[in-house]
Amino acid sequence: MKSYSTVFVCVAFAFTGLGISNLQAQESVIAPSVLHIHQSQTTAPPTTSVPTFLATYHVLDGAKSPTNVLSLQGTLSLKNDSPNFSQVLWILVYWQGECPTHDIDLKKIAGFLWSDITKNPSHSDSSFTVNLVFPRPLPATGCIGLYYGGGTVFAGNATMTADLDLTYQPASSVNPNKIVNVGGGEYCFGADWGCQNATVIDDEAFALPTTLPAGHLLQIYGNISDSSFDGTTNFGPIPTGASWGTVNDFYLLPGGCGIFAENLNSQGGSNPAPLSTLQSWLPKDALHLVSVPQVDRIPAGGSGEAALQNKIDTIFSVPVKVNAGDCMVEIFGRSGNGATDNETQVLALMAP
Repeated sequence: MKSYSTVFVCVAFAFTGLGISNLQAQESVIAPSVLHIHQSQTTAPPTTSVPTFLATYHVLDGAKSPTNVLSLQGTLSLKNDSPNFSQVLWILVYWQGECPTHDIDLKKIAGFLWSDITKNPSHSDSSFTVNLVFPRPLPATGCIGLYYGGGTVFAGNATMTADLDLTYQPASSVNPNKIVNVGGGEYCFGADWGCQNATVIDDEAFALPTTLPAGHLLQIYGNISDSSFDGTTNFGPIPTGASWGTVNDFYLLPGGCGIFAENLNSQGGSNPAPLSTLQSWLPKDALHLVSVPQVDRIPAGGSGEAALQNKIDTIFSVPVKVNAGDCMVEIFGRSGNGATDNETQVLALMAP
């Protein structure tokens, strides 16, 4: 799901590293504080574009205050009042220097802190637990925003709710860590349209490469939402048989993205290829960082309508050295039949 801008709500609240161990020691004398983030909106199609919202929060001295984010915990929910597929993109951002009055397009942000994607293919209230701890803090300021948007596409209301606690501390100096987007891909299987690209061939997969800056990889975090559709004629069929599942694997490729960078469409999304072919393109020195297989076992006489959702949270106790130009590749695969929408929202925390 891409980000769009049509509607916004802006709410402001005032609240009274390698080298990282030193940074944490300096901040440990200051008790952490908690910013409670609660937002809820109900949307309904048709609209000219996907409704999006932005809630802005001020802590400490706002955008002028260097801040360390220590954890993010809570719940995301997506409630459909009809049997129509829906999805919502959630993003935490921060601004530096000055808190803008309105920045629904996120053009002035200093960076991203977190992103998740949630999907619901049925008439139900779906919830997803967020539970992330950052042993090496995320760099931020005291001006933080929750951007979110989505809903159903063709019919029915959807209510999206975030209930989150962000734990933070003031930083005595600017945190040198940086956050890199390494997995913001959405691919449709069993369909010939939609997402960043699509395939109707069951054994095909996708591989999204990201060129990395130099540094040390500390943590990979975010989530995966791989969902069937709703069984209506608006989308492809619901999976059938004994099960369907997905493959989500992240690799670090020393020296560059190679052939993966050549297998992209005009929008920068991956072109489909057999899963075995994509795996054969991995060099021998590729480092397998994260693997999140998912499966929906369909009971006899049951339905394959489901959203398979999982947290990604890999902390490297020994930071992984990354040279400028090294590449992270995410491989998206799917087993079974029917039509599914497979998406990840994943960030990497890096130290110098």
